[in-house]
Amino acid sequence: MSTVVSVQDLRKRYGSRDPWAVDGVSFQIESGEAFGLLGPNGAGKTSIVKMITGLVRPDGGKISLFGSDPGNPAARADLGFAPEDPDFPKYLRAGELLDYFASLLGLDKAERRRRIPETLSFAGLQSENRQIRQYSKGMKQRLGIAQAILGRPKLLILDEPTADLDPIGRRDVRALIERLKESGVAILLNSHLLSEVERVCDNVAILAKGHVLKQGTMSEVVPDGSNLEDVFVQLVETNEPKRDNFPSFISETEPQP
Repeated sequence: MSTVVSVQDLRKRYGSRDPWAVDGVSFQIESGEAFGLLGPNGAGKTSIVKMITGLVRPDGGKISLFGSDPGNPAARADLGFAPEDPDFPKYLRAGELLDYFASLLGLDKAERRRRIPETLSFAGLQSENRQIRQYSKGMKQRLGIAQAILGRPKLLILDEPTADLDPIGRRDVRALIERLKESGVAILLNSHLLSEVERVCDNVAILAKGHVLKQGTMSEVVPDGSNLEDVFVQLVETNEPKRDNFPSFISETEPQP
């Protein structure tokens, strides 16, 4: 296996007086490996993804993407990214959208005719003729994954890929991840659905407030007799204030007429 992504002592903040959004994070992802990047809201996961994709520059540390800087267009050419809430042109149809992305990838007409129908079929959108503005969140999410795999990436970043999918859609994404791993593709998975992460990821890092709380293989992070959600909750709750103070009126007895 070869190293696809290497992150060393990564640091990022957005204002000189702001706390560090990412503070000293290190990990690497090998080809054929699925890596889970986990944490509560505000843990720094999105900032890390933006730095890996070259959308944001780090304030400290180093990122290597296919042995190059993430700002290198040649490195980004082998990257596929499915954001959590894709915002596609609303008046296009699924095939038109994929054809647009295929042109950006430099695919010729013959390759487009081969890949686009197969990708739409995987996404369950092969018979969908409506414009994207009429899609549900789950349909947009499936279309987002479809555009991310269209270019046969060597690194696929999935941001909450199954959050709005039905059980069949989640099963299909799990099967896709396994197939991609078998073909040597590296996966970076950012998700709050920890049961899904536990089923497909080889390694995980649990973050809070920009720091790594625990990292390693799934067996190293999750001891026998436990599960990933239990480990996650225990780690995060020891590093954040408890949020169990319900409003007093919730438990008040309704006054009698």
